[in-house]
Amino acid sequence: MPFCNYSRELSDASYTTLDNVFITNYLPDAPPRYVDIYLFGLYLCGKAADNDVDVMSRVLNVDKEDILTAYTYWEELGLVRVLQKNPYEVVYLPVRGDDVLLKKIKPQKYRQFNKDIQGVISGRLISTNEFNEYYIFLETTFFEPKALVAVARYCAERKGDDINYPYILKVARNLADSGVKTADAVEEKLASAVKYTDDIKLLFSSLGIRRAIEYEDRRLYEKWTEGMGFDLETIRHIARKNKKYTMERLDRKLESYYRLGLMSVRETDAYEKSREDLYDLTKEINKIIGVYYQSLDYIIEDYVTPWMQKGFDGEALRLIARYCFKQNIRTLDGMDGAVNRFYKKGLTSSAAIGQYTASVVERDEKIKEVLRAAGLVRGVSSADRNNYKTWTENWLFGDDMLLYAASLSAGANNPMAYMNKILSDFKANNIMTAEEAARRAAPASGNKPAPYKEREYTKEELDALFDNLDDGEQ
Repeated sequence: MPFCNYSRELSDASYTTLDNVFITNYLPDAPPRYVDIYLFGLYLCGKAADNDVDVMSRVLNVDKEDILTAYTYWEELGLVRVLQKNPYEVVYLPVRGDDVLLKKIKPQKYRQFNKDIQGVISGRLISTNEFNEYYIFLETTFFEPKALVAVARYCAERKGDDINYPYILKVARNLADSGVKTADAVEEKLASAVKYTDDIKLLFSSLGIRRAIEYEDRRLYEKWTEGMGFDLETIRHIARKNKKYTMERLDRKLESYYRLGLMSVRETDAYEKSREDLYDLTKEINKIIGVYYQSLDYIIEDYVTPWMQKGFDGEALRLIARYCFKQNIRTLDGMDGAVNRFYKKGLTSSAAIGQYTASVVERDEKIKEVLRAAGLVRGVSSADRNNYKTWTENWLFGDDMLLYAASLSAGANNPMAYMNKILSDFKANNIMTAEEAARRAAPASGNKPAPYKEREYTKEELDALFDNLDDGEQ
């Protein structure tokens, strides 16, 4: 914790300083939404609390992907540095009065590019600032100048010869991000995009979109069909059920289905039909383990639905949640680990879990009998369970032999260590029953295991259950 810090009240009442150079040199040509994101991020820089991308997304009502796109824009201008994208981490840099990068560019380097792109954007004169934006993009992405001219031509043919430069750079950035940076590759990519025209028109009809098809639409459609493997029928079906969706919102919907492995009309419809039940189940699970989340969508997609797809029913998940709470596992990641342990054991229903738990508890009762015979009055530990597993499953001794060996160990300083030695000697000499062992040592009486009666599980019994779910306990 810092030695000195602002109080929350003082922090909220203070000011966010904006450099005048930003207002004069950067604000006029920047997309308004990008300015909002830059300013709000600048405001967050002075706050210790609520300083994360989720807060920005909620307050500005902007998707996280759009926030990252905006910061990519500001990074190209040298105003921020994106240190990492997962989780988001952005560092604000001093606003430059003179663009250091542009100073390094020789005037003749882009002379032909200037002439070519002005010929494409013939509806207006390109400003010095706009040329600078192109230079920065070319210098930082290694995009070929002729390739950027091809992008500008493609955009102008669809939006008019007075097309604005942020749109041109957006298309160019998408191509650069996919590794398409040469003039030939860009021409080929843009030409191939035309093949989706008829399909996208049908999709627009399903969504109720009435506008010209843009490059971003083609890129998204290619991503859904070529990249993810959705067919047009499924995409249109989802679109008809969400008529108010934009292409960007449809993209997020399809991405969520893709992550869940829901690729057909039947699978997506079944998922949506059960979604209300999933919300109720998710609320219950959160309540049981003691966590609260205002939005449940990502929890359903990242946790509950994958659990259900493994075959767990709702009652089984509630039961596992109760186990987790008693085991002091109070996070969804922790419960996910527990669910996977049950899954490896093939225990996906409440009945199967109950039967397995009963068998584990019954075994602990037998171990307690051994401990009592050895003169120990305490709970069962993980080491005791491992010993019992070795004695019965590996060394193949019966409970009568264990009770006999325990009685011989009762007077030792460390009865369990002594019992291990006795049983090891018996095993080495192929003495497998208490009767046979009694011929070599004085018999000792031991208590017989009491019959198991069903009852409420204690913390100790739950320890037994979770010890036996460990990966090493097969």
